[in-house]
Amino acid sequence: LTALCCKPKERNGNTAIGLSFAPQSSQGVLNDYLTSSGSDDDEVERKLVEGLTAVGANADLAERHLPILRFAKKKRCAVLALAPELSDLETVQKGGLQSLDAQRREAYVADPEGFIALTQTPKFKLYTDKSLIKDFRPTDDAAAKGEAAVKAEQGNFFAERILVHESCATAISRWATSRPDSLVVTIAPIPDVRFLGGINGRVPRVCQHLNPDSLVDDVAVTTILMNPSARETLSESRFIRLEIGTAPANWAYQTKIADYLWFSSMPKVNMLPRMMNEQ
Repeated sequence: LTALCCKPKERNGNTAIGLSFAPQSSQGVLNDYLTSSGSDDDEVERKLVEGLTAVGANADLAERHLPILRFAKKKRCAVLALAPELSDLETVQKGGLQSLDAQRREAYVADPEGFIALTQTPKFKLYTDKSLIKDFRPTDDAAAKGEAAVKAEQGNFFAERILVHESCATAISRWATSRPDSLVVTIAPIPDVRFLGGINGRVPRVCQHLNPDSLVDDVAVTTILMNPSARETLSESRFIRLEIGTAPANWAYQTKIADYLWFSSMPKVNMLPRMMNEQ
């Protein structure tokens, strides 16, 4: 869960909920749901889920997001479809970013120079090694073909994940920069926001690219992990991992897991090795 606050002011209804699972082509489906009326809520929600799955959204995720969508409709919040199209992700998974049509890349990447430069920074390389690439699992076919095939598949996995992160950050930033007093709350899987290098870490750069006078910086983006497990933070023990970059050579790029950890009930004491903010 990532919250993007553009300004600490009243937002006059400029509040949106971003859905990282929803392909951008589903924006019309979401808008239709938000403006729908009638007494048969079950039928309206059935059409919503059908519309989302028709453009490639995961049906189970769509169902699980219904309480959030009901809340957005009740509170008259905008809902943003953030994800790249499924067909584009499949293209990148098979052949890397270079295999994606240039026009399609431009739709997802508003700041191409920053997008490329980011991958070369020491802090992002640390994030890649310690977080992003940890989710890669080679297919049986690649494993059978040998190390070269696994590395190629890993490269395509990397390309697909950074495209997802950049696409979501760009969609959030485009909406927010046109509404200077807005608030965007984005719902995303923990791997896409942990250690502040995914969707959340890209928003300030994209906002400042779209509007050089933007007030959005790293402090303006708040990241909250909901009910994280030790495993989801890539810990090899029972403790939640609270940062990466603890080796002396990486101290300059040390990064916390998130701004806040929220739990539905009191977590086990041995999950947290220490308080993240002891003040």
